Amino acid sequence: MDQESWLSCEKTAVLQGGFLLANQICQPEPLLSLKKEDWDRIGCPIVNAIKEICEQSLKDTKERVHWRKRILCIVWSKILEVRNKEDIDIRWKEDPLFAVQNSLPDINHTVLFELVKSMSFSTIYVELLLCFQPAERCEELKLLVDHVTSSSTEADVKLLLEVWWELLKGKRGCLDALDQLFTTQCSRSMMSTTEPSPLASKRFKPDPESTCVVHVLFEGLRKIKEHLTSSELCYFALSNCLDTLYTNYLLGNATDLSIEIKLQNISRTVSLKKRNEVLDGFDLIEVLREAQRDLAATLTPAETKPCGMTFIQAMQVTLEMICSWEVMGLLKMPSNDPSVLAIRLKDSLDRVLTSLEQASHAKDLVGNGQTLNNLRVTLKGLTASLSFTVPESSAAEVANMSITILDHNLEGFEGLPGLFASKLSQSFSNTEWIQCLERNGSFFQTKELLMTLISTLTAKCQSDADVQHCKKLKDIIVNLFSHLSLPDKNATLSEMLSISRKGLHGFLPSSVTIGFSEELNLAFNSIIQSGANSNLDAAVSAVARVAFQNPEATLRRCCHMAVVNLGAHTLIAEILHQLSGLMSSPGVQKDNLLCRCLQGTVWSKLSSLQEENQFLQFLAEMMKCNITGSTGEKLSFLPPEEVLHVFVQPYLLPASSRSSNLEFCLRLLQCTLSQETTSDSVHWIMSCSPFPLLYCLGQLLNECSRCWDQPSCCCLKWPVHLKLGPELSFGSTAKWRNLIGLCVFT
Repeated sequence: MDQESWLSCEKTAVLQGGFLLANQICQPEPLLSLKKEDWDRIGCPIVNAIKEICEQSLKDTKERVHWRKRILCIVWSKILEVRNKEDIDIRWKEDPLFAVQNSLPDINHTVLFELVKSMSFSTIYVELLLCFQPAERCEELKLLVDHVTSSSTEADVKLLLEVWWELLKGKRGCLDALDQLFTTQCSRSMMSTTEPSPLASKRFKPDPESTCVVHVLFEGLRKIKEHLTSSELCYFALSNCLDTLYTNYLLGNATDLSIEIKLQNISRTVSLKKRNEVLDGFDLIEVLREAQRDLAATLTPAETKPCGMTFIQAMQVTLEMICSWEVMGLLKMPSNDPSVLAIRLKDSLDRVLTSLEQASHAKDLVGNGQTLNNLRVTLKGLTASLSFTVPESSAAEVANMSITILDHNLEGFEGLPGLFASKLSQSFSNTEWIQCLERNGSFFQTKELLMTLISTLTAKCQSDADVQHCKKLKDIIVNLFSHLSLPDKNATLSEMLSISRKGLHGFLPSSVTIGFSEELNLAFNSIIQSGANSNLDAAVSAVARVAFQNPEATLRRCCHMAVVNLGAHTLIAEILHQLSGLMSSPGVQKDNLLCRCLQGTVWSKLSSLQEENQFLQFLAEMMKCNITGSTGEKLSFLPPEEVLHVFVQPYLLPASSRSSNLEFCLRLLQCTLSQETTSDSVHWIMSCSPFPLLYCLGQLLNECSRCWDQPSCCCLKWPVHLKLGPELSFGSTAKWRNLIGLCVFT
């Protein structure tokens, strides 16, 4: 609904009617001169009009709350306009609320405060109060305190305590449209007060060096401490005092509770409120948000430190009020079935006492240690009287609360997905837990949470859980992996490969992995069929998905496709270079997985010159330093030394039964030696003991000297393919030749 519509709709007319009728009842005095004691007689038409607007015509809870805030925004803006007496020719052009304000009679702050008190609008009042600049905010709060401390009633006390508690909780996230509109109204008010006016001298002008919100609140409560006539109000007031002491003077940094403690605390609060409130109007999500705000308010330092009240002064006022309420017998604690306020007071006492025991505060209390000791002794006495046991929420209640939090993406529960993926999985039925996980998959798309879910899946499989549920959970985990970014995919693949060559399937029974072969075939068939026209990103994602489930089976299929499908070696190499997480880590795996897969899949099955050439070209691509490491170094997916170790050295001995591969092995040797080195000074071959290789080559050279008259001898062909001296960067060519000579003739 845009601004024009809600300013001129029938609801605004109802509001105007209520104020005009109240103004008529107030005659012969104007409504502007309303006194506190006259509200019950004159304010009824206003209250009835607001009830008609917000409670009778609006069914949606959020819409009702929004209209309450609209009404308070209009009323407060009208008061600012009356106080500042801005020129009407300026107002109708610049003030967006001019139309509705101009139809209302002039009103004062008494109307605002009594309206807030009658309608329980304290939360909305504070939201708008926080739109003022600090000095103006203190001025407005002082007006409220003056109002409630005059002819005080229990309702006045409750209003002050509720406003205090809301101020401790602070702003509700981002400003909404009404906050922004009222902030503009406040700014206009401040600008107009810089100009001389008859009312300017009468307005309260706080001295920023001697007055602050904390000072105003403490002094206001001290004035009306005798009007607190119930234990619940005293619990409320003392909790406010202690939490203000803690967050404004004692707490240096925000306290970070574990997610288990936070969830237990909030579940307990919600359960107590649900028990004590009428269920028809119980909004679980709003109660959860408020419980989170309540908890955060007591664990977060104040944004600005008090400038008008010292720590000693605040302690003295607190002690004075405790003594007064103890004399009145209002601080007797319940022995069982504690209320929300009693539990809050117990928590507040524990926090402040723990903080007061710290030596770091002693330096601030030189010459005033007696006040600190008195407060400490008094608070310990109160704590000792708390004989009740704080109720704990059941595992089922905590579990259900966690589902609600995840489903509604509530802020402040960043650690909940990890807890849900591990410990909380035991508190649900498999169906309920898996359905929530599936609905909220976006919260679990990190490597750490995937590994947690894998541990949970493994535990479920070992506990003889239903196979269908395990398969469903496995599919969810695979889908979560598929939505990771490529760097996160690679990090996950690397960690999985360091644990098991079979990846996810290394932890699961065969009954859960049924169907993987078909998925593997489908993934590679679609890649090969599309060929060069395939989308590389899509191909990488498809291979990563099956590699997460079983890296070894996936690399075996890569090797097979690269060799037996004409031209596929280039595409497969491009895909694997994107999946650096499938590289074997030196020191973690005893041999290279890709080498092992090549050896077991195609090495002994090369049936044509084309397959040999593709095998050679594929190895050449995989040995290129196309991957950047974590520290910026250049790496190859398949190190040349691994190729030398697996495919060359075992076949160079002339007496070997495998010497039929000799010519092809020499081509591989030449290919490895042609790879660039990652070091400017030392060739890679120096890291893999080159002397046995030199010895074998010398032996082969010696064998060749015996068959010069046999043109068919394969040994005659290898010198044509092997260019040794110029390819090596260690030592001189002369040194290289001398080494060969030494090996041959020794």
